[in-house]
Amino acid sequence: MSKILSQEEIDALLAAADEGLAEPSARTTAIRETATRYNFRRPDRVSKEQIHSLQLVHDRYARNLATSLSAYLRTITELSVVSVEQFSYSEFLMSLSDPTAFYALSIAPFEDLGALEVNPAIAFSIVDRMLGGNGTGTAPNRALSEIEQNVIDSVVKLILDALSETWRALTPLTFAVKARETRPQMLQVSGPNEVVVMIAFDMRIGSARGMMNLCLPASLIEAVGVHFGQAWHKQRRDPNDLERGWIRDNLSRVPMSLTALLETRLRTADLMALVPGDVLSLGLRADAPIELRVGDSRKFSGHLTRHGGRVGVRIDRRADPGGVEA
Repeated sequence: MSKILSQEEIDALLAAADEGLAEPSARTTAIRETATRYNFRRPDRVSKEQIHSLQLVHDRYARNLATSLSAYLRTITELSVVSVEQFSYSEFLMSLSDPTAFYALSIAPFEDLGALEVNPAIAFSIVDRMLGGNGTGTAPNRALSEIEQNVIDSVVKLILDALSETWRALTPLTFAVKARETRPQMLQVSGPNEVVVMIAFDMRIGSARGMMNLCLPASLIEAVGVHFGQAWHKQRRDPNDLERGWIRDNLSRVPMSLTALLETRLRTADLMALVPGDVLSLGLRADAPIELRVGDSRKFSGHLTRHGGRVGVRIDRRADPGGVEA
């Protein structure tokens, strides 16, 4: 049979398609029903588990930062995570105000940049409080001046220091300002189609309220490693030298009971027959080692001795809590 169609056969097929006579096969219909649309311009590079972990990590960051800002600005500051979503960088830019307080962030030791946006309602409230006002005025419909940006820089540094401290439990990162602008489109942070994760915070400073948006490159989340999804609940920050000194000074004032343990065995009948004035023989040699315990833990071992007319114990060595001499 010839595989080449004649012109009449081609015309007949085209006519049948135009009139809707060509019905799709059952296989084609099944494929269409089970197919899922996929946007190649916006791939899901960050898993749902990592998104959940990011939210938990930045929930803690929001609580710590709110405390720091309250002390720094001398007013009640509230901060909470609203959403954690992944977008293309162009979509992230379209969600921002223009003009606004926009910062390009370096994330050492990684080469990719991040971004931070502070909504004008919050930015002008911070400026007002830093310059002696009460921060209750209405935000003007204009861009921040150079002087106003310099005022906000100190607060942004506090924001980034707290962010670096939070991320240090996962991986050693240092966030710093690389550039700043009032129009986000003027800063080249990432390619328009690059995938980023936007963490949106609801911020309230006194009576002013607005958004703070943090943009992190998806490559940063991938570089942290496969254990990022489980890392949020394992975070534990090592105390610094100042905190160690504070802990040591406070623990040194706690009174502890130190007990010399002298063990012996006695029949129940003899125990019940004891009366005041009886002398009980412990059955121990005078030079036998004595255990000293703090609570239920063995801490030292020593020997009986006399000091100032009283019986005491001379400590010879330390012992671990398991009872093995160290």
